[in-house]
Amino acid sequence: MPQVQAPQLKTLDDYCINSQTVLLLRVIAAFCFLGILCSLTAFLLDVFGPKHPALKITRRYAFAHIFTVLQCATVIGFCYWASELILTLQQQHKKYHGSLIYVTFAISFYLVAGAGGASILATAANLLRHYPTEEEEQALELLSEMEESSETYPVDYDISNQFQPPPAYTP
Repeated sequence: MPQVQAPQLKTLDDYCINSQTVLLLRVIAAFCFLGILCSLTAFLLDVFGPKHPALKITRRYAFAHIFTVLQCATVIGFCYWASELILTLQQQHKKYHGSLIYVTFAISFYLVAGAGGASILATAANLLRHYPTEEEEQALELLSEMEESSETYPVDYDISNQFQPPPAYTP
């Protein structure tokens, strides 16, 4: 009867990765997800223009945008750290010492850094935008209400009739 061999399980070392790198990649994924949520929140605040004071302040001073930029910078740092760890592990665990395969990450870091710079400029532009003060907002609301409630008079209507005194009181 032929013997059946159990399949050999590959370890993390066979994939040029260790538990520290796996943990780092999970942290990167978590920060990316958090950045997406924060960016979506900033977008929704910009689109809907909330009236609640706390949300209005959050939108006006671009807290969500700033937090997104900081998360992007953190992810860039973690990505660089992870790539250096993977490169070190690749060099330590080469199966063939004459192998000429190298993995480099040079251009991708410049592209991601450029995207981060663009997001910083977008946040700065959001912070420089002029928002009306409370008094200006109230005045604009009153003006819009007055325009909506203004009566339209026919062409033959005598405007002077509008300012005539009321008739005398008769008992």
